Amino acid sequence: MCKLVLNNGLGTDPALDILNKRLLICVIILYYRNMVQHTRGNMPNKSGFTLVEVMIAIFIFAIVITSGFACLKMGMGMVDNSRHHTRAAQIMQSEIEKIRSMPWAIFNALNEAETTVTLDANFTQNSNYAAYEVKRTITAAAGNSKKVELVATWTDINGKTKSRIYVTHYTKGGLYDYIQ
Repeated sequence: MCKLVLNNGLGTDPALDILNKRLLICVIILYYRNMVQHTRGNMPNKSGFTLVEVMIAIFIFAIVITSGFACLKMGMGMVDNSRHHTRAAQIMQSEIEKIRSMPWAIFNALNEAETTVTLDANFTQNSNYAAYEVKRTITAAAGNSKKVELVATWTDINGKTKSRIYVTHYTKGGLYDYIQ
């Protein structure tokens, strides 16, 4: 308890003035200390994280995890897209090799309109290849040459239709003439 010593009116005593000032400072410090304790809810001073700090940390962690999953999904989509392109290329390469090994008379008799190609048993045994549709179009080119265009289509993981195109030329007496 702080007590102020009052001047008795007989004059000013510098020692009493200093004592009064010190006591006044003591009262002010005690008053503010009491106010701070009431605003803290009389909880002891402990080190730790505040609710706001924890919420900000959770928010940042959620953003990092969400962006990680988005990158993972995009990467898996790219891998799936590459797999489809590779399979389509394998199917079309097989069909082109089958066409190249035909004699000119049989090849020349093929329908020039767009035709859906029946896939080889090697590809239809694997159910993953059943998702592809291959169409062949043969058009006349200069001289004894014909242009063969193969288009493979499939639906990707996002439901979009994708396609890949192969174009080659077949000429009578050309590259594979020795087979005939």
